[in-house]
Amino acid sequence: MSEYGSIRAVRTAITETLKAEGRDPSAYNIAGIARDAFYSRGRGYGYGTHPEEKWRMAVDTHRRPFGRGDLVRVTVTTKSGHVEQHYGTISQFRKGNGGVYRGWPVRPHSVYVELDHHTSGWLGPLAEVTPALDDFEITREWGAIHRGANHVEGYYRCLRCGGHSYRGAQVMAVHKVSNQRVRLCEECFNDDELARLGHEALSYERMGRQTIAELTENPERITEPAHDSFYEKSEGQVYREWADAFPWLVPAKAAELYAAWKGKTVPGAG
Repeated sequence: MSEYGSIRAVRTAITETLKAEGRDPSAYNIAGIARDAFYSRGRGYGYGTHPEEKWRMAVDTHRRPFGRGDLVRVTVTTKSGHVEQHYGTISQFRKGNGGVYRGWPVRPHSVYVELDHHTSGWLGPLAEVTPALDDFEITREWGAIHRGANHVEGYYRCLRCGGHSYRGAQVMAVHKVSNQRVRLCEECFNDDELARLGHEALSYERMGRQTIAELTENPERITEPAHDSFYEKSEGQVYREWADAFPWLVPAKAAELYAAWKGKTVPGAG
């Protein structure tokens, strides 16, 4: 994309580019993309394009909230009674009588979501579905992506391209709740990577359920003193190490007690 003589040509270029990228143009606000990714060159001079980063930002910003194939998050209650956050893709919009809409309805009765890490799908109201993009912060700013890189090259490589590739990461996605993150090149960045990142947080929650239950019942255990022996650890030390690794999973009362304990015993922690 470079220069275009009319707004109609701009819209056509946007549609063709979305298709070339494997996207469904009907899932996007074309007028919004035109406004953010293009600029007027003045009366009679047509329209020009902003840098590639502007295009990516416009595409992310102006995707419609829901469509078939969209990655979303839903709340699932397991047989054991645990409440989990799962990611999956919308496969159907359904009517009140159970029928399936062919198009993209404005107010569907319910949606069916095919879940990535569950034995069955999820059927429920659209109001209980959260766009996956709401759960992540996505940046394409080089400085933010590679801040803190200690490699010889001075930058982070794409995680999926492998050690044989020296391609630097161009996108960083951060799961807002857990702060888990992944750095990838544009070619490797997709919805599957977002779902994988979100499910990492779910796997940590599953592995930590016993610890969560123990600290919910007895939050004061997180402040138990350290063991006298250098070679052994008290329960309090074990809990605190776990809390440092997974701060988003610490029950509220235990987190409050731990913060107060840190303020008293750890220099500079307050």
